[in-house]
Amino acid sequence: MQQQHEDTGFAIRVGLLAVIAFMSWPVWMAIVAGQRSFTMAVAWSAAVPVLLTLMVPFVAFRCAERIHHAATRLEHTLHIDTFVHDHMPHRHA
Repeated sequence: MQQQHEDTGFAIRVGLLAVIAFMSWPVWMAIVAGQRSFTMAVAWSAAVPVLLTLMVPFVAFRCAERIHHAATRLEHTLHIDTFVHDHMPHRHA
């Protein structure tokens, strides 16, 4: 297993994201309380707090890195990694 070094900057970013995510719910509830009826637009407006809340564990568990690693491993297993990377447009900095 890999040893994870202590990264206080990462912990602070995750903590701030968690605070923003969980504080978005009372704001959303205050907005909903001011509406006369609960419409689909009001229901869809909950997408922002929901996505922010779901981002907390996604970021905390470094899921993006794991998904990228798994996709790279799958490409290599299927022997399509050279095909995929040779046919993708190249980005230049």
